[in-house]
Amino acid sequence: MITNASPNRTGPAVVLRAVQKSYGPVTVLDIPELELKRGQITCVVGENGAGKSTLMGVLSGTVSPTSGEILIAGQALQPGRPDHAKALGVSMVAQEFPLVGGLSVAENLLLGRHSRAAEQAGRLRRVLFDRSGTRQEARELLADVGVDGIDVDRPVEQLPVPLRQMIEIAKGWGNRPLVLILDEPTSSLGPVEAGKVLDLARRHTASGGAVLFIGHRLDEVRDIADRVVVLRGGKLVADLTPEQATEERMIREMVGSELAHSDGAPPDSRTDRTVLVVRSLTADGLGPVDLELTAGEIVGVAGLMGSGRSRLLHTIMGAQPRTGGETELNGRPFRPRHPADAVAAGIGLVPEDRKEQSLLLQHPVRWNATLATLRRDSWRGILTPGGDKERSRRIVKDLGVRMHSQEQPIGDLSGGNQQKVVFGRWLHADPDLLFLDEPTRGVDVGAKAEIYQLIDNAAQDGLAVLVASSELEELLRMCHRIVVMAQGRIVADLPREQFSKERIMTAAAGTQPLTAGSEATA
Repeated sequence: MITNASPNRTGPAVVLRAVQKSYGPVTVLDIPELELKRGQITCVVGENGAGKSTLMGVLSGTVSPTSGEILIAGQALQPGRPDHAKALGVSMVAQEFPLVGGLSVAENLLLGRHSRAAEQAGRLRRVLFDRSGTRQEARELLADVGVDGIDVDRPVEQLPVPLRQMIEIAKGWGNRPLVLILDEPTSSLGPVEAGKVLDLARRHTASGGAVLFIGHRLDEVRDIADRVVVLRGGKLVADLTPEQATEERMIREMVGSELAHSDGAPPDSRTDRTVLVVRSLTADGLGPVDLELTAGEIVGVAGLMGSGRSRLLHTIMGAQPRTGGETELNGRPFRPRHPADAVAAGIGLVPEDRKEQSLLLQHPVRWNATLATLRRDSWRGILTPGGDKERSRRIVKDLGVRMHSQEQPIGDLSGGNQQKVVFGRWLHADPDLLFLDEPTRGVDVGAKAEIYQLIDNAAQDGLAVLVASSELEELLRMCHRIVVMAQGRIVADLPREQFSKERIMTAAAGTQPLTAGSEATA
């Protein structure tokens, strides 16, 4: 399986010595020594801003360390050279999937290298892209990571986030690396698909490779780790065995103190006022669906990848054309032609992919925080001087956003702080109904706790919340009620007293699951 040959086949896969990375006077990574062993899964945990991304960048060659030495299988990595890192056997599966949306699945999977069929035919100089061989090799790579039935000629931009995540994983796996770096590989996946990724990591180490696994789901970390490394403030503060890596210990090392825990049950803030009624709603890959939400109620949407979780939210919002059914909002017929109609009617959406669907990454925090309230902060369509600045100031203060300035590009903030800005944008718009799609994707445990508290507080103020999530623990902690979807339909509606992982998974898998190539999104 390991095809990147090296002169040292028995020593550590990776050695870091005195590696530092600084930006001006600020040191963001300071690792005196760290080894990654062959046949071992090393999990790295830490809050957003702890140095995990910098560590990955240094190892993959995309970030040049200020000082220090990195050895891959005994050979020195040339700093800032991702091509050299790849040649030495390092492959990184990035959380933000650097895929080319306009290219097909097959083209993305084989991008940067010729197909195996062309190589075997000895036609590399004459054939730039062997489409037949590429299609077959792409199907084999996808099957190897547990994805079957997808149309490999389909443009990646047409696929839902979970499938794009699996394609990125298949692409990294296809390089047959010595060192496989997995950055939050299950962040948008349901339990079944996440299990396939964890099995892939185990297969890689069983064949002699090394895995560096960055994760926020601590139950997954405990399940898969041969070793857990904790970063805080750019420093390695703990190196734990699986036995030592209890959830409490990891959290304490990550945040430097005990993290306050609630009893896991949200306050019962539900009222009798009905906010949303959905009757026989249908769309491509969805329905018929019947659903009701009351003011102050938090309803979770669970289901496997392809069950229709995101599609349900998008159809109600008007982002996905409906083919039938009726909806009511606050007792009145509601049929949005566009998401802007839903926003005007009092619905907010925190989408699954904040960077693609919610943020202007190169623009200031101030702009991003006030996008939902521009009308209020303007006079006859003209933004009043200082109006958005004052609202943004309140948003970032109320939500505890960590930043240098409101004028700082939001792309420079950590994932948790970006997500807080998106939440604050909608909470300060005073909606009646808030849709959350994977609300804590790519967010550390400290920021998760803060976001859960924000949702609890909003529900107590009378906001109705519909939250779709692939994390069962998240839904079990947050919700008053959970509906389970399969094949685009609701197959179970569980009150809190009936909550259990087993009941939810049994309902989710109770019908024939959709194939990966289905039109239904997760």
